[in-house]
Amino acid sequence: MKRLAAVVVFCALVGVPLAVMAKESFPPNVTIAQNKTVEKIDFSFASDKPLDFSRIKRCVATNIHSDEVQLRDSAGSWVGPATGNYYQRDNRGTAQARETFKVIDDAGRFLIAQGQTDRTSGLSGWIIRFDLEAGLEQGRVILTMRNLKLAASSTGLLANDGFQPLGSWYRFKSNYAALDAVAATVKACILE
Repeated sequence: MKRLAAVVVFCALVGVPLAVMAKESFPPNVTIAQNKTVEKIDFSFASDKPLDFSRIKRCVATNIHSDEVQLRDSAGSWVGPATGNYYQRDNRGTAQARETFKVIDDAGRFLIAQGQTDRTSGLSGWIIRFDLEAGLEQGRVILTMRNLKLAASSTGLLANDGFQPLGSWYRFKSNYAALDAVAATVKACILE
């Protein structure tokens, strides 16, 4: 009985640090939903100098884009039983380009733009699409990304399901870095 208790205590002591280490820490500006997808990322910042809303619009228009992208896979490829030849299917789909601005409220000094960023990791390419809320509120510039979705440009033999909610469980740090670079470009334009 003492041996069993010792084993349980040992496993608890060894297991607790592993469980704590398994949790990934997220930057404080990231909000994660209950289903572990990214709900929003807030890149808002204070401004010491007065800004005009037209500057926000110009910087968003010149630095945010949402182009047409090709999504590919080769699902359904096969090797011919008689010939042994490999027959590769080249399935392609197009995610249409989107208008940059969804909403512009000049009186409220607020806008919503649709953007995307592309990145390559090894042999695979990823596209992250988002809505960017931008505006002015009492000495602060609001820059918040919502509706974040990720798609692989090519999934090989797996079917490409297109844009899905951005998860926090796989390559989050590199996805965050790509989005942070977009926000930094917009911020630099606003403050120049």
